[in-house]
Amino acid sequence: MKVLIIEDDTSIAQQLSDYLGQSGFVTHTEHDGEDGKFEGSEGGYDAILLDLGLPSIDGFSILESWRADGITTPVIILTARDSKMDVIRGLEAGADDYISKPFDLDEVVARLRTNMRRTNNHTTSTLSYNNVSVDTKMGRVTVNGTFVKLTRIEFLMVQYLFMQAGRPVSINELVEHTYEDFDNDSSVVTRHIANIRKKIGHDIILTEANRGYYVPKQEG
Repeated sequence: MKVLIIEDDTSIAQQLSDYLGQSGFVTHTEHDGEDGKFEGSEGGYDAILLDLGLPSIDGFSILESWRADGITTPVIILTARDSKMDVIRGLEAGADDYISKPFDLDEVVARLRTNMRRTNNHTTSTLSYNNVSVDTKMGRVTVNGTFVKLTRIEFLMVQYLFMQAGRPVSINELVEHTYEDFDNDSSVVTRHIANIRKKIGHDIILTEANRGYYVPKQEG
């Protein structure tokens, strides 16, 4: 899952990026308000961590602009401000959640996953189709209850396709949400999908001609 970090403190931003990367997220960081606003508008992220005190343009203004433009990406505001009014203003501007600094990195990860699941209408951290289950919290995939070993990229692909169940995902979109280093070589993606199918079954990830890969929605 792809997360945008907009934070002017480079130390905090790097700490977030490193930890989120270890937790199975793909991240991109901006330190300036104007650059962050543009990236959030154009980048197709699954969630955004937004600092309020930014150079060029503050987080409140960025958030209000995004929501006015119809951008619905989940936004968690990061703030060192203890004022209750700042939190209220952020939520009223369209933030989905907030975390006060200093924060616990595990809490940041948990809040991100919760808001992503809510956006995709998932109520738990476990996504299933037929005999395959994906635990997005633990980073595990099981088939008939047995753990299946996947590479990091394979897991990220499976997780994203399950999160988008019922909708074809293009190669370009799949790569953007699973690769740190962007490379949309279709042959590379095809090899990853082939390896995944060998491990979890060939009837889980299907192909729709000219549209991409998809996992069917679980009935019932």
